[in-house]
Amino acid sequence: MTDAPPPAAPPVPRWPAVAAAAVFFVVALARALGPPDGYPRDLFIYRLGAELALRGENPYDIPKVRGHVAAEFPPDDAHKALTNTHLLVEGDLAEWVVRLWTDTAAKSFPLNCGYFLPPMGVVLYLPFALLPWKAAMVAWAVANGTAGYAVARVVTALRVPGAPVPVFLATVGPFLLLLNPLTPFIAFPVGQTSVVCLGCVVAGLLARDRGRPYLMAALWAVPFVKPHLALSLVPLCYFLSGWRPAALLIVLVAALNALGATIVGGSPAFLKEYLDFLPQVRDAVRYNRVELNAGLSSWNRLLYGFGGPLIELGLGTTLAGYLVWYGLLVGRWAATGVRPSAAWAAAATGAGAALCCQVLVYELMVLVVAVPWLRDLFAGGYRTWGVAGGALLGAHLVSLVFMQGIGLAGHHPLAVALFALAVLTGPADPLRPATR
Repeated sequence: MTDAPPPAAPPVPRWPAVAAAAVFFVVALARALGPPDGYPRDLFIYRLGAELALRGENPYDIPKVRGHVAAEFPPDDAHKALTNTHLLVEGDLAEWVVRLWTDTAAKSFPLNCGYFLPPMGVVLYLPFALLPWKAAMVAWAVANGTAGYAVARVVTALRVPGAPVPVFLATVGPFLLLLNPLTPFIAFPVGQTSVVCLGCVVAGLLARDRGRPYLMAALWAVPFVKPHLALSLVPLCYFLSGWRPAALLIVLVAALNALGATIVGGSPAFLKEYLDFLPQVRDAVRYNRVELNAGLSSWNRLLYGFGGPLIELGLGTTLAGYLVWYGLLVGRWAATGVRPSAAWAAAATGAGAALCCQVLVYELMVLVVAVPWLRDLFAGGYRTWGVAGGALLGAHLVSLVFMQGIGLAGHHPLAVALFALAVLTGPADPLRPATR
């Protein structure tokens, strides 16, 4: 006699995800068709990189990129230099120079930008480079709206047969994921890859749930446009579906970068030049420097915030951080003898990426892949763990400016570190009764 199969799980309605994604798309479209100050600025840079490559020019020429950006987006608050001229009359030249630098250079977007995507970025942004700028922004809004639907469906990803999805999460969750105050800011006017890449990750998880692991691998190649964040998808792919999809993922990423390197430099060997280029320009953007940006979420920002040494993450230190993190995960698995659930593995992947990489606030959307684990915590009766995890993720919605105003600057790295600790020590398979 065999055990009866678990009862079918009640269907999760699609309308909340559709509605949330539709509103998100409308916001994106309004930005694209609205005034220039709402334009997705980073999209302009990424599209420009592909456009320069198509013209046979080097997209990694930072002065050239900044020249194009300055022509489209004049320096922010450049008029402040005029409002400070009274300092010259008063003879305070030193203070005038300090304010001039702060107002027109240190805070200037055109003077703090550059094209740094790997060569595969040229390939991925070719469709947008072939369109006029206005049409490219509309196409980007469509891409974000489509990806937004996938993001909203994360509440159903990695679902154990028969496991329920809390009604609140199924109906309200999609709106919280896409329409909270932070998400539209992330997507527009920043124009970053966060929503599109996260949409590909979640769509890959859903494809895996439907027995299509190779489609998952293909979708997960897209987030490697930000390789430091996507690196942890390789072990997750292996954990979820074995070595073949993981190998396909590696091959696809290598092929896209080889193709992009050929477009940019005429040969796949251009990859070597790109790798030489990155360390030389690591500090070219002040927003990515630990001592200047309290919004970074990585462990080194937390260390520096508590008075520790200043450590900027490069390739070596990022890889070392990942090795430590995965060593802790494997050690926990070995110590407990409990095989982690797929949802826990996804949560560990998101937490590790946010902790081990020097990422900005808009890249913290990677933590959304932890939602299935939080769902299972509530379904498995671990409400305290679920509330704590949800609160730590929700902490990122609080404005950095507000936190600095009350003297609590640096809450992003602290919340990420505490969430990583919760994943490391929390229930690895909350739906397995034997683990309680």
